[in-house]
Amino acid sequence: MAMNKPLFDIDQPGMQVAVNSYKPGLGLAWQQLFPLKYTPKFDLKGIEGDEGIPVSADRVAFNTKAPQKTRQKVGSWSGKLSKIAVSRQKDEIEINEYNDLQVVAAANTEDVATARYLVDLVYNDLDFCNKAMDYKVEIDALRIGSKGIQTFPANIEGEMATEDVINFNVPTENFKGAAVVWTAANADGIKDLINAQKAITAKGLKKPMYAIMTAGKFEQLISQPAIAKRLFPRYDQTLVTADMISLASVNAYLIGKGAPQILVIDPYATIEAKDGKKTTIQPWNPKVVTLSPVPQLGYTYYKPVPNVPNNDALQAQASYYKLTRYSDLNPMLEVTMAEAYVQPALINRNSLVFINTENTAWNGGE
Repeated sequence: MAMNKPLFDIDQPGMQVAVNSYKPGLGLAWQQLFPLKYTPKFDLKGIEGDEGIPVSADRVAFNTKAPQKTRQKVGSWSGKLSKIAVSRQKDEIEINEYNDLQVVAAANTEDVATARYLVDLVYNDLDFCNKAMDYKVEIDALRIGSKGIQTFPANIEGEMATEDVINFNVPTENFKGAAVVWTAANADGIKDLINAQKAITAKGLKKPMYAIMTAGKFEQLISQPAIAKRLFPRYDQTLVTADMISLASVNAYLIGKGAPQILVIDPYATIEAKDGKKTTIQPWNPKVVTLSPVPQLGYTYYKPVPNVPNNDALQAQASYYKLTRYSDLNPMLEVTMAEAYVQPALINRNSLVFINTENTAWNGGE
């Protein structure tokens, strides 16, 4: 398909500035837990050792058209970067409205509101694609970080997705349940963290020093009577109030014991179905606490998407993806598209522990 020059007022320098001014992962959990890491190859199997890239799993199609929801199963995945993509378009009516507003703005140079609105029309699809790529990485990375595997359920990936799995080969025994479910009156979540750490340490492996959980899970933890007794063993427990137990006080206790300190995350993302219905989800499984030797669970490996030569589309390289804007004449469309070759993957696999706090067995984290 020919990629024609964009119809809206934007040039290559303007598009590159818009891309460069966007800070990837800002305010999202994946930036810390799965920071970006460049790889020159599609094949990740050569990156082994501590980083532990998976070696076998089903995967979805590589050469597919944006948006990503059209992916289909093609066979076996063997440690290659996947492709994610998203696009947004303005149709013939929106293009004509834009052209009409240009005439209005030109006739009245003091009409600041219309001029600002025109600028927003030009750039808002770029903003949309920037954020869409970031939130897709957020969803993938945090699902991996709280499950130890990557799955492709239809409710998140779209109706064309298959229930394929990428197995990152975390040892089976590192997936655990709680000794007592955390909602029970006699639960002791800190004991679960300490016991999980001891099990890894006993193998001579890197000791887990961080426990990553959602804000809701942390609130559940500190509501346990056992936590108050740990932090204030000499107090009359009836005098211990909720405001006396905080993340700082819990972590001070844990650090003093050499136990994993807690990292609290509170991630949410919105997905959109073909019918336009939007659903807000928690990418991190809220039932799961993940232990790691460092405050990082892996990397988001990426390889730059090359520019396509000999066409009139505008193409700009972002931090880990490429943005393209072009027009089509039949039907009349202005398309903004983002594409990335990217794959979040776990490191320190042997030292990671996944605890299902709402079950006494791992049970898939359910």
